Amino acid sequence: MFFKEVIPVQIFYRWAIAVLACVTALPAHAGEPQPGIAGVAGRKATVNFTDLSRQEARAPLAPRTPKVIHSPMPGPREPVDRVSPSRDSTVAAPAEAGPASLSPAPASSFQALPDDNTAVPPDTHGAVGPNHLMTALNTQVRIQDRSGAGLSTVSMDFFWASLGSPSAFDPRILYDPYGGRWIFVAAANGNSTASAVLIGVSQTNDPTGAWNLFSVDADATNATWADYPSVGFNKDWIVVNMNMFTVNASPSFAQSNIWVFSKASLYNNSGPPSAPFRLFTDTSGSSTLVPAMTYDPTLMLATLYLVDVWSSPNGTLRIGTITGTVGAETYTAGTSFPTATSANGWAVTGPDAPQLGSAPPIESGDRRMQSCSYRNAFLWCVHHIFLPAANPTRTAVQWWQLTTTGAIQQRGRIDDSSGATFYLYPSIAVNANNDVLIGYSRSSASQYASANYSFRLSCNAPNTLQSDAVLKAGEGPYYKIGMVSQKNRWGVYTDGDSVGAAPSGGGGSRTGRREEWNERDHHERGRYRGEGVLGRSRIRPPGDAEHPGGHRRERLARPGDRRQ
Repeated sequence: MFFKEVIPVQIFYRWAIAVLACVTALPAHAGEPQPGIAGVAGRKATVNFTDLSRQEARAPLAPRTPKVIHSPMPGPREPVDRVSPSRDSTVAAPAEAGPASLSPAPASSFQALPDDNTAVPPDTHGAVGPNHLMTALNTQVRIQDRSGAGLSTVSMDFFWASLGSPSAFDPRILYDPYGGRWIFVAAANGNSTASAVLIGVSQTNDPTGAWNLFSVDADATNATWADYPSVGFNKDWIVVNMNMFTVNASPSFAQSNIWVFSKASLYNNSGPPSAPFRLFTDTSGSSTLVPAMTYDPTLMLATLYLVDVWSSPNGTLRIGTITGTVGAETYTAGTSFPTATSANGWAVTGPDAPQLGSAPPIESGDRRMQSCSYRNAFLWCVHHIFLPAANPTRTAVQWWQLTTTGAIQQRGRIDDSSGATFYLYPSIAVNANNDVLIGYSRSSASQYASANYSFRLSCNAPNTLQSDAVLKAGEGPYYKIGMVSQKNRWGVYTDGDSVGAAPSGGGGSRTGRREEWNERDHHERGRYRGEGVLGRSRIRPPGDAEHPGGHRRERLARPGDRRQ
């Protein structure tokens, strides 16, 4: 058998969570620490990825009607008068400069995982480890080697089936270079009292082997359900944020929940109790509190940071923190409010993205934070926004370099002020030299949606990126209409870890990009990976040299540099 025994949580723990959840429903005021409540997973199991793949290959699933993931659940509408608390000093961003030279071009590439057209939307995500690429859609999970050879593929639901056959969606995959483990998170059973948070960790740095899987009841009171996971980690914790909505025919936003898991307990599969965590509830009205992926080679940083969009018209973000010892964590919301000033504000939502041909425009979602990393004592964040703020006509990618106390070191945009080209669904990575790579999707009435990226060296002018480069051009129209929303659903993210970079020995680095693009005329979305050479300045991801088990995604060629 490829499963081990599923171990349910004792009745006492479920009762305790149900009672204490009522306590945390009290509003959390900005800057006031929350102690949270303790909890444990309701189910756990151990599976072997390769065994699952072989078993499913012997008895493949029958063709089925494409499943439609629930309609997009937006966060709350921002109050027009929401401003930063007066006790916080806000720092305006420096003036933005124009783009620099063209970003280096990829030298080679390969497809990661094509959409099999059995879910609307596909919601792509993935990560790269020392020897493997792991990619997930709402339908499938695939592991390849770093040359692109397929090793194992499993359907999304079959991967999680040992936890009670949940209906999983919104997959997120990260690689922890310090623990040498893969982290896989998903939501399950949308708009249901059976709503769950699913979390899995590999037992080694080889994702084709054994995994520890856990399922957490999203709300023991059965009043709300969990949507849209955001995931981060540091030396002590794996942190999962979910937006919580009421369980009914017309769900409304209720609050934002934060689960702080002991990383050691998940990795060691120790217990009882199973997968201990601390749960925090943010009832400020803000949503999508993105935990930072903490790349700290000293393994000394005891704080995990979270970043969310606080006020779009005022150009304000919010930073929160998880601090304390393992098992006695504290969440503090609103430790600072980085502000770019109202002159640099943006709209919460706006028009959908046009594409070549007669297919409907591509759903553009909202201004929520998409990706956040901690590197070299700074927070690096990215999201797409809608411009101009008063009457938006386009989407633009906006990136930030912040101090942990909220000062803006850099802020820039990837934007076409004419409104012809839309840039959306970005992610960001930074290496040991503070070189930056941002990946995103690009679309316009004159092109199919493509996979693109922009690069900057730390020596480039502040607040600038090198010009837009294409990783993979779109090859056909995109068409996936949601049954309820009637939107052409791209999904609410492209790939939160689509660009990854990290320290390397000798001050060098490598980085890479996996992104979505439109394939042929079958209205599919595929995952693509690029490879190239960056000449003398190598971009190296977590684990190369400094950290065993690092990953190489894409090596880029810089104009004028000699190939090595």
